[in-house]
Amino acid sequence: MSMMGCRMPSQSLHKLSNLRLASKRSSSGGSASPSILRNPLQWYVAKLDTHPITTKCISSGLISGSGDLLCQSIIAKRKQQSTSHEFDWMRTLRFTLLGSFLVAPTVHSWYGMLMSRIPGTSLAAIGKRLFFDQVLFAPLFTPAFISMLTVLEHLSSPLDQVVEEKDVNNNDSNNHNNSDLLTHLTDRLKNDAPDAILVGWSIWVPSMAVMFAVVPGKFQVLYSNGVGFVWNAYLSWKTHEGEEERTQ
Repeated sequence: MSMMGCRMPSQSLHKLSNLRLASKRSSSGGSASPSILRNPLQWYVAKLDTHPITTKCISSGLISGSGDLLCQSIIAKRKQQSTSHEFDWMRTLRFTLLGSFLVAPTVHSWYGMLMSRIPGTSLAAIGKRLFFDQVLFAPLFTPAFISMLTVLEHLSSPLDQVVEEKDVNNNDSNNHNNSDLLTHLTDRLKNDAPDAILVGWSIWVPSMAVMFAVVPGKFQVLYSNGVGFVWNAYLSWKTHEGEEERTQ
């Protein structure tokens, strides 16, 4: 009887621990995995909890690339070329890469730092976060984005020249691209960055005020990406069609 009395509690505890483990697995992984079709929002929220950086990077890249496609579609219709217009997929790829590997990691760290250093939902806290975001961060990040976009364009320009300029001497063309990078970058920072910052304030100041007031921390990158859909369409126009109109 004494041996049975010792074994029964240990067996019960073992079964209880297995039930708890199974319950945790079913509540975390079991319901999240199939819900991508039943409830995409629930699936996305689960991914934000389990893989926050990866989820935000993928979301930001898709939204940035979509913003460029929107810009190209609008410009094509305006030029009445919608039937024969061919999308510049390399251009869209560049925006997608920047959204994934520059925008998402940067704003994830930046928003996290702001919320931890200036917590709370008071008007004073919201105003401080808004000040640091739009007066200090935005005027630095916008030129950085334009600079990286320009560098990616010049890195991918030899691929375009293989198709469009087969008869041009490659050595002369590459030397020209290397020497022209600094000139093109300086021109964009001088002509595009100031306007982009001013237009950005008209979009981002009210949007960020709402975000810092009511949007939970883990959804802030997604929220800013949603606003950034329109913003990226503008940046795409500013750095391409706007530049072409200025040089004509």
